Amino acid sequence: MLSRFLTFFTICMLYGSTSAELYMSVDDIQRGMKGVGRTVFQGTRIDTFGVEILGVLRNVFGPKSDMILARLSGGPMAQTGVIAGMSGSPVYIEGKLIGAVGYSIGAFAEEPIAGITPIGEMMTVLQRTSRDTLSSSATYGSAPWDGQIAGVHGGVLKPVSIPLMLSGFAPQVVAEFREELSQYGLLPMQGGGGTDPSLSVGAFEPGAPLGVQLVRGDLSVTGIGTLTHRIGDKVVGFGHPLLFGGRTAMSMTAAFIHEVISSQMLSFKVGTASRHIGVILQDRAPGIAGVIGSEAEMMPVRISVVSSDRDASFNMEVFRHRELGPLLVRMAVATSVISAEKLTGETTVVGQLTLHMPKREPVIIKNKYAGTQGLGLAVLGLTQPLAQVIQNPFVEANIDSAVFQLFVEEHTQSAHIEGLRLDRLHYEPGDTVHVSVALTPLLGKREIVDIALTIPGFITPGRLILQVVNEHQQQLQDIKRIAYQPKTLEELIGLIEKSGRNDVLVARFIASRPGVTMGGREISGLPTSVMSALSLARGSDVVQKSQQSVYGQKHLMTDYVLTGSQTAILVVGKDGRATFLGRRGSGEQKQ
Repeated sequence: MLSRFLTFFTICMLYGSTSAELYMSVDDIQRGMKGVGRTVFQGTRIDTFGVEILGVLRNVFGPKSDMILARLSGGPMAQTGVIAGMSGSPVYIEGKLIGAVGYSIGAFAEEPIAGITPIGEMMTVLQRTSRDTLSSSATYGSAPWDGQIAGVHGGVLKPVSIPLMLSGFAPQVVAEFREELSQYGLLPMQGGGGTDPSLSVGAFEPGAPLGVQLVRGDLSVTGIGTLTHRIGDKVVGFGHPLLFGGRTAMSMTAAFIHEVISSQMLSFKVGTASRHIGVILQDRAPGIAGVIGSEAEMMPVRISVVSSDRDASFNMEVFRHRELGPLLVRMAVATSVISAEKLTGETTVVGQLTLHMPKREPVIIKNKYAGTQGLGLAVLGLTQPLAQVIQNPFVEANIDSAVFQLFVEEHTQSAHIEGLRLDRLHYEPGDTVHVSVALTPLLGKREIVDIALTIPGFITPGRLILQVVNEHQQQLQDIKRIAYQPKTLEELIGLIEKSGRNDVLVARFIASRPGVTMGGREISGLPTSVMSALSLARGSDVVQKSQQSVYGQKHLMTDYVLTGSQTAILVVGKDGRATFLGRRGSGEQKQ
């Protein structure tokens, strides 16, 4: 109790001698007390609702973390219960602020019972808010936390859900990502208007709608809650964390509430961001806090979708967050594709991602996708590299902008690697092997492409495998075979840039002879003495052994997204002569 008194005393010292007249300590709250809360049920007019104190729950989330349990009444709550979007609604007793509505008891509750976060705990978050903490860095948040507490009246006490208004997003995308967004305590809903400056704007004061914008521009994502308290240009709200990201930089907006939708499962406010207000700088257990007038620095994203008869582009800015940021970008790219073209059906997509980063050349990833799921594969294939860079474990990745380009054709350009033929049966060391590869296009005639490789000049007796596969699959195989783990962001980017294309044919020789890799780069054909010396060298985490060696590798661009693979087996005798033994393909038996 002494620690709680000291927290309240600190508030009084920081905010003047009249603070004791403005705030009520949780230690002074008793069962049966009655008060009043403030929130908006429609438009921007702040309405009041009744509050009856049921008691104080001590140490709910840990030491010195209390919660006030209360029964709410008035407004629509007899039909709705506690409403998603009420998070942060301030509660007063005898004219003194005691805290904010932050928690509710599960679904299907028969009464609007709420958990009120004490104002003393919320003010500790406000105290940490300063323009000096404004950061353009990505938020390194932890895994999603729903804050559930079991055993309160046999139910679950959890944060009041935040209605997440998604403007401009396709219904299929909202449905697909609903579960992932819900893990953050967010209630994804389709909304309209994005940031709509034509809507009326009320006073930005306790009880007013408080928006947190995670995406803004042609697409918009805004979480809707309530402002609890304001001191000058500093504000605090929600009464629980949004993403629990600690120090952050999220765009803060005013909002307009269109209506409260009543539901037996979960009632919620439908709102729209009306104008930019400032930036949220703190996202912690007792609530979120920010500063009016500042601007949140976000990641610019541009998406263009081009087809034979349409060219559409979309511009937006996305909240910098290790986990949620890439998820929001993936949703935006998927929606852009659906808006400009379609999601399923026979398609071929040439996609490119360009990442602009400080003090380095742009990172460019380009690939081709085809089939009935071509667009979906393109969305995943182009957004995954962005996630890998943002979520890298080495350093904070500052991305100045991300540009996505998708060129779409409404037919499938894919082919299966059906077979291969060698020009003869026997080869001497140093001979050229001419390989004819059979490709079978979808709904097309069989085609033959030629590629040539050279038999190594010196190789130990045993099997020599000629492999034909697409470049992307070849790179995936090498990552597993070499077991290389990048140690820096630059090394990771190097791997991403060399991830390989689906429309490039690769032919290469693989021998069961140990080799080494240095910094992820494979070195084959080294003498045994050199390999032994490298293995014993310092920095063995850089020099690693490989059980196979690659001798020669040729790449050939094709018109198709390639599937399948073929291998030819040659046996190398003691005289170094290689003899063709047979071939094996994906889905085929050994010849």
